[in-house]
Amino acid sequence: MGRTNKKINLNKLKTGCSPCMNEAKIMDQKISNRKITELKIEEVKTIISSMFKNK
Repeated sequence: MGRTNKKINLNKLKTGCSPCMNEAKIMDQKISNRKITELKIEEVKTIISSMFKNK
């Protein structure tokens, strides 16, 4: 049986991959149900930069 080359549109998936879902949960915890407009710029920089640490 041969492999099929299906292209999957990741933007239309209902769930993401495990690493992406884990990062989304971590970001959600850091934001803690606040609106994006309530976040300070320094706080956003800290959250975004934390995604790229330890990798």
